[in-house]
Amino acid sequence: MSQTAFLPHLHAFRAFAILSIVGAHAWSFLIFWTGDLDSLSMKVLFYTTETLFHGSTLYFTFISGLLFNLLLSQKSWSQFFKGKALNVFLPYALLSLVMTVYLTTRFPPASPFSLLTTYLHNLAAGSAAIQYWYMPVLFFLFSITPLLKAIQLRLPGLFWVLILLPLCISRSPFPDFLKLQTFFYFAGAYAAGMQLGQYYQQTMSWVDRYKFILLASAAILTSMLFALYWYNDTESSLFSMRQSLVYLQKVVITVLVLRYFQLYETRLPNWLTLVGSAAFAIYFLHVEFIALMIELLSEFIQQNRTADVLAVLGLVNWSIALIGSVLLALIIKKLIGRHARKLIGF
Repeated sequence: MSQTAFLPHLHAFRAFAILSIVGAHAWSFLIFWTGDLDSLSMKVLFYTTETLFHGSTLYFTFISGLLFNLLLSQKSWSQFFKGKALNVFLPYALLSLVMTVYLTTRFPPASPFSLLTTYLHNLAAGSAAIQYWYMPVLFFLFSITPLLKAIQLRLPGLFWVLILLPLCISRSPFPDFLKLQTFFYFAGAYAAGMQLGQYYQQTMSWVDRYKFILLASAAILTSMLFALYWYNDTESSLFSMRQSLVYLQKVVITVLVLRYFQLYETRLPNWLTLVGSAAFAIYFLHVEFIALMIELLSEFIQQNRTADVLAVLGLVNWSIALIGSVLLALIIKKLIGRHARKLIGF
C-alpha cells in the first residue's frame, strides 16, 4: 500500500471522525434510552451535543472520497473492489452475523428459516446494529465510484452539481435512515471528498489564506444549528434546513481540521494514530459498550436522571466505548494477527 495511506494527519482525521461519531451516540442514546427531553436543561444538553456531533458520519464519507483520489485511484478497479470486499464488506458481514445470532438468542425466531432471512435482511438494510445503517450507503458509494470518477474528469460542472446536492436533498431522518434521498445526500458528500482529494494541496493553501473566514463560518453555522434545534425546526421528508447546515458545517470543519493536523503532523499524539487505524473496528463495536454501560447504570440513572448527571455519564460513555472498542480490537488482532482486518476492520 502506498505511503500516502499512512500520512499521520489523515489517520488523525479518521480518529477525529470516529471520536465525533461515538460522541453523537454517547449522549443521545443515554438520553433517549432512559427517558425523554423532560426538562429545559435536558434539552440544552441534547441540543448542544447534537449541534456538535450529529451528522459526523459525513466525516467518514469525506475521507473515503478524499483517499480514493489521493491513493486508490492509482489502483485498478479490480484491486479497488477487492480491497473493499475484503476489508470493509467481509468484517461487516461477519459482525452482522454475530449480532444477528446474538439477538436471536434473546428473541428466538419463529421458524428455522427465520435466522437466515433475518441475517440477509440485516445485511441488506444495515439493521443488525443501530449504527450499521451507514454500511449499505457506503457500499453504494463504492459501487458508483467509477461513474463519479468519470463525471469528475469529463463533466466537472455536473460534478459540482452533485457536490451541492446535499444542500437541496437531505438524508432521511430517524428511524427510516435508508430512503432514496439518503443515498443522494451521501453521494454528494463522497463527491466533495473526491474533489478535495483531487485538489488537496491547493485546498490546504486556500484554507491558509481564508482560515479566519472559515473559522468564523464554522462558528456561525454551529450557532445557526443550535438555534434550529432550540426553536424546534422539524425535518421534512425531502429537504431539511438543519441537514443542509450540518453538511456545510461538516465541510468547513473537515478542511480546517485536516489543515491543522497537517501543519502539526510531527506533533500528533500516538493515540490518535491508533484510534484512526482502529476507526472501523470502533465503529462496528462501540454501541455495544454504550448499551452495556446504560444497562449497568440503569437503576442509578433512573434515580438520578438530571442533565448534569447525564452530561457526566455521557462523557464516561464516550470514553468507555472508545477504550473498550480499541482494547477488544487489539486483543482480537493479537489473537489472529493480520487476519483481524477481515474480521473487525483493524
